[in-house]
Amino acid sequence: MRGVGPVGMAILMPKILFVSTSTTLGGAEKTLYTLATRLDAKQFQVAGVVSLKSPGHYAQRLAQKGIKTRSLDLVGWPSLRDAGTLARIIQEIRPDVVHALMYQAIQLCRLVKRRGEVPFKLVSSPRVNYRTRSFWSLLVDRWLKAADDLLIAESEASREFLTHRLGYAADRVKTVHNGLEIPEVPSAAERKRARLQLGLEEDELLLLSMGRLDAQKGHGVLIDAVAELRRARKPRCAIIGDGPMRDHLRAQIARLGLQRTVQLPGERGDVRAWLAACDIFVLPSLWEGLPNAMLEAMALGLPVAATRVDGVPEAVTDGQDGLLVAPDDPGALAKALASLMDDLELRRRLGQAARTRVAESFTLPAMLAGYEAAYRDILS
Repeated sequence: MRGVGPVGMAILMPKILFVSTSTTLGGAEKTLYTLATRLDAKQFQVAGVVSLKSPGHYAQRLAQKGIKTRSLDLVGWPSLRDAGTLARIIQEIRPDVVHALMYQAIQLCRLVKRRGEVPFKLVSSPRVNYRTRSFWSLLVDRWLKAADDLLIAESEASREFLTHRLGYAADRVKTVHNGLEIPEVPSAAERKRARLQLGLEEDELLLLSMGRLDAQKGHGVLIDAVAELRRARKPRCAIIGDGPMRDHLRAQIARLGLQRTVQLPGERGDVRAWLAACDIFVLPSLWEGLPNAMLEAMALGLPVAATRVDGVPEAVTDGQDGLLVAPDDPGALAKALASLMDDLELRRRLGQAARTRVAESFTLPAMLAGYEAAYRDILS
């Protein structure tokens, strides 16, 4: 802790500064927002947020909550000059803990700490994107990783990757599962209203996927699976999000003649309405940590068809609270989706079990308690 004054004086709470590569819509960015706005104010003082890239969706929401967000407005890779800018911000704020999220933010914070101009404890949350880093990126990581006081992984699979594949010391890597507030299940009226707004017929089944339009998310596999399903069924599919694969996916949809079947509505602020209208949530990722979008769908009682990758089986047991298939296999995904589309009772059973699973093991209080305990440990 920062210190305790004489009897009768206030105790200075530890200050935490969050540094993130971006504040756009995404799983890591949502975790950042949740921590910055929901940490116990009696234990910690949130000193602000620094985003390396231009302000995004969560920067606006943080501002609405009165949390100051600064941006380095990076376009490409950070430079030594950017490290100097971040060092000046940290010197000004003088936080007790800097919590860095995502690869570029982590490396820049490590570089600042190694400069030694101002002392702070460094917590890093690398997320799953480490799995696709180039040789040179991992070499930089190896060179700078001694600066971390603690790493926090979002799943046991990610923790194992960091310790067994990247050589991090096991006692410096902690798992804190993602968690969320358990929402109310949409009422029949809310669902009907959402489906009317989306132009869905009463008997049309909506398959929904959410996430950055990136190769990792496997959306092309989902589109191929929908093409197979269309031979015997009439699914509707929407993939919410934006990213570098947008034009490629649009071309794939056109090539397969799925323009009336598959939608790419971009990033949306009305996600709950889409989830209310949804019948089956699909996670076709090729690799994944522990996706917030999937947990949100499960918490609403939606049946899930997901790929058996990394941290996903930590939340979904095949046949019990969802269906799991091999990654990068459109045929297997189409078969799982067909079984759900054809069996209303199966959808109901898996959806109810999914909601129970999240309520028991992936709650927001549990996640916050895990992070707060981690901060206390490195400050003690």
